[in-house]
Amino acid sequence: MRTTLRKAALLAALLAVLVAGTATGAEDDPGGAAPAASASLRYNTFERPERGSAYDLSQWSQDGWYAPWQEGMSTRTWIDGYNFHHSGGKSLRVFYPKGKIGPADSGAQAPLQLTPGREYYLSYWVRFSSDFSWGTTEYAGKVGIGLAGGASCSGGQVCDGYNGFSSRMIWRSGGKAAIYYYHMGHEGQYGDYMDLKNASGSPISYPRGQWINLVQRLKVNTVSGGNANPDGEIDIWYNGAQAATIRGLRFVRNADLVDRAYFSSFFGGATESFAPANDSYIWYDDLKVSTQRADVCELAAGGCHTRTFQAEDYSAMKGVTKKTTTDTGGGQAVGSFDSTDWIAFQNVSVPKAGRYLVEYRVASPNNGGVLSLDLGAGATPLGNVSVPNTGSWDSYRTISREVELPAGTHQFGLYAPTGGFDLNWWKITQLS
Repeated sequence: MRTTLRKAALLAALLAVLVAGTATGAEDDPGGAAPAASASLRYNTFERPERGSAYDLSQWSQDGWYAPWQEGMSTRTWIDGYNFHHSGGKSLRVFYPKGKIGPADSGAQAPLQLTPGREYYLSYWVRFSSDFSWGTTEYAGKVGIGLAGGASCSGGQVCDGYNGFSSRMIWRSGGKAAIYYYHMGHEGQYGDYMDLKNASGSPISYPRGQWINLVQRLKVNTVSGGNANPDGEIDIWYNGAQAATIRGLRFVRNADLVDRAYFSSFFGGATESFAPANDSYIWYDDLKVSTQRADVCELAAGGCHTRTFQAEDYSAMKGVTKKTTTDTGGGQAVGSFDSTDWIAFQNVSVPKAGRYLVEYRVASPNNGGVLSLDLGAGATPLGNVSVPNTGSWDSYRTISREVELPAGTHQFGLYAPTGGFDLNWWKITQLS
């Protein structure tokens, strides 16, 4: 069996090089060439860019997202590969300076373009800093990404059916969570809002220092003879549970549809009384937008499938050894990955075909390591990831790659075309 696996693994490595050209991991090219689950699905795990770099519009565009303008993306965003991430090894951190309000000086804003559609689902994970300030003496701000169309009616405008619409998540006093939306007939000068509530009917407040998931669905109303029919809809889910339901909405009386995922996150409010009392941060991860609910696994029963494998629990191997690890959680790791060494894991269940994030927890004092993944003893190469120099054998780092996996029970192989690293664990997480 070892000889067969070794030959297959060597063939897999050669095929991977021929197909991919070079190692293509989160450090180089996390997306690969695998198709999305549906034509409308867009996702961003923020794994491709270099950690510690700004995530400006040029970086967004490299990951398939486009916007005609931005505020704060070049100066107040940062790819965090050091502290917090929901999955993989990186996330997007946005900065909200003390005493500042509005998108020119706080947070970030960019209208990320979508193919126009009557109905869209938007999902992302968010984490407020542990000392996040909700404001000074007044309390309100925008959270992350919303949905909008046309001229994106907002900012105290009257929505007349011809100047678009917008729907964004906000916080209110004490971090109370709400959806804030502009539609025809909104009651006051500004948009309407609805607080998010749990199953018992109690208001939901955003926690500090932990990841939560927000999903929004917006359906644009139909139009008859230039008149807006009151059949527009908004739904919000908080950590997979329905938290707001809004019906009877009129957004448009023209042909405008949802055509942007509106990154719009800042403090305010019209006065500095809404500004944070201290420097504050929000992290974002695993952004998804689709016209299809099935692409948002956060809404599936049980959420997104995820499974972690301790490296030392392999079912077969060649050339490696087990060792005590100093990584978080302790236990054992697999060391002595030299070139052509491998480990295999049999009977791994993948419940649904789709896009998955594969993460590897690695340590290495060397440059140039490469780790390859395949199915069925090399029958299906899934590509390579570059293993960075983490500084020492005791300094671990999470790297990742996105792959397309078929449903079924599989044998996974982890192979080293170029060795010189240790592996503590690896993990698969469903993206869509």
